[in-house]
Amino acid sequence: MPYSQFESVEKVAEKFDIEVKNKPFIDQIEIQISESHFSRLQLKLADSTYFINEYAICEHIIAPILDLIVEKYELLRVWSRIPFNVDKENDLVGEPDYLIAPKTKYGGMSIPPLCVMEAKKEKFDEGWAQALAEMVAASIQGARICYGVVTTGKIWEFGKLEDQLFTQDPDQVSATRELQEVFNMLNWLFNEANASLKNREEF
Repeated sequence: MPYSQFESVEKVAEKFDIEVKNKPFIDQIEIQISESHFSRLQLKLADSTYFINEYAICEHIIAPILDLIVEKYELLRVWSRIPFNVDKENDLVGEPDYLIAPKTKYGGMSIPPLCVMEAKKEKFDEGWAQALAEMVAASIQGARICYGVVTTGKIWEFGKLEDQLFTQDPDQVSATRELQEVFNMLNWLFNEANASLKNREEF
């Protein structure tokens, strides 16, 4: 079964013996986005055409935002809907929306320190269940800490998994009202993910 078969954070936490806490942790690092890109995203966020289905949201809202962040980080890449099959017996298989990870020297994806999930039909509980399962898979592969993002394109939420503790930041950030903050928070996450790679040698 794919990651999407998990329906709640509680069920993932019970299955993999993970403690769950709601606690603020997200920070910001200011990032400069060109006025043309910023304005174009603001127009898309205000246009229902780009929210007609999950594919439109991913292609026109989420992916462009991630691409603008990742270009600042030489090691990181955005991997979209590629197989991430880690443990079939524990249902840790499937094709996640987005994994942020470096490329190995062989050309494949290395261990992802950041997972980004679209909250389909604004179902954040199911989105976090799937994101947490992907974060567990990354930890099994050797990620000491893995960050997670769940978003509708308009609303963004953040979490992290470290030492069997899943911390979910209780705050939601609105891209329609606070787009620069969304960029700054994602930039902080990418920076943390990038820093976690310093002791890795497989890429």
